Amino acid sequence: MTIAPDGTNGHINGDVQSLSVERAMSELRRGRAVLVRGTGGTACVAALETMSPERLERLKAMGKVRLGITGHRATALGIANNVEHAWLLDVEAPVRLVELAAIAGMMPRPAQTQIDLDRFTVSPATPEIGAGLSLAKHARLLPAVCAMEVNGSPSGDELLSVSVDAIGRFERPVVEDLEWVSDAQVPLAGHEQCRLVLFRDARDGTEHVAVVVGAFDHAGVVPVRVHSACLTGDLLGSLRCDCGDQLRNAVDQLGATGGGILLYLAQEGRGIGLANKLRAYHLQDTGLDTLDADHELGFRADERSFVMAALMLRKLGVLRIQLMTNNPSKFRQLQDAGIEVVGRLSLGGAVNEYNERYIRAKQDRAGHLPVEEQ
Repeated sequence: MTIAPDGTNGHINGDVQSLSVERAMSELRRGRAVLVRGTGGTACVAALETMSPERLERLKAMGKVRLGITGHRATALGIANNVEHAWLLDVEAPVRLVELAAIAGMMPRPAQTQIDLDRFTVSPATPEIGAGLSLAKHARLLPAVCAMEVNGSPSGDELLSVSVDAIGRFERPVVEDLEWVSDAQVPLAGHEQCRLVLFRDARDGTEHVAVVVGAFDHAGVVPVRVHSACLTGDLLGSLRCDCGDQLRNAVDQLGATGGGILLYLAQEGRGIGLANKLRAYHLQDTGLDTLDADHELGFRADERSFVMAALMLRKLGVLRIQLMTNNPSKFRQLQDAGIEVVGRLSLGGAVNEYNERYIRAKQDRAGHLPVEEQ
């Protein structure tokens, strides 16, 4: 295929590799299987969360099906001790979908004790199945897949195909992936001089918002808050976290300093999505803290990337910032993405009986800095 001047490989819809990832995520969300192709072979994968009993039986009829889980989930189950590698469990013995769901962490925690893990052979996952797990994460699904190694397309079905390289490319956004869509003056309570700028990620259509408060020199050092969306805290006023307080306090502090930018990123639940965040809440009610609950579901302690925040700042013409955060990782990621972070501002929220353990876990285990020390 001829390479077009804009780098789209001459395809009418743009970058074919990027499109394949977006479409593959859509297929997984709808319960359908996709092919993941790599240098070592091809795997047919389907997300366990959207798997139906009928589709599982069809997969089992076509070949050897395995359950792919992340290293964090395998470690939580006690069947592996390396969180950096994905793992496979053979599904040869008669097994129901509800049992696989329990192994993957979809079922309430007490149900997991009823599963005899000795029935399953455990082995390292192939890169193709590991990429399939990453694809499920990007689709905001539980990181667990039913998978099989295949030659070509199983049973002649025309399954959508995506490459390991394309999935890896999806995880490394560049400024060309970000589109400035629209903007308008939107006076906020207590901050009438305010403009909202909507950005769209061309890779999957995700939308992020920049809240530009007041007037300031974009070429100077700009106060910036990078805030990940939290529907329960920001909109509903949940007492289980301090997100809503931090959001409102950040806008007030930006206004008090004369102006700045709040970047509102679509990264619910530290990047795991609302459905998995609610699953994590359920696990926290059984005694786990916020980090262990995410590990129990197969996620890292924080699945977010702040590269998109850096790209948004570049689009806004801001390269030097004073970052409003308690999270050193956010500080480092923005610096690594080329934003000069010349200082940090403290940001707090109200502590109550429901979120005190959550805030303590972030400080004691995730390295967040106590507000009083900033």
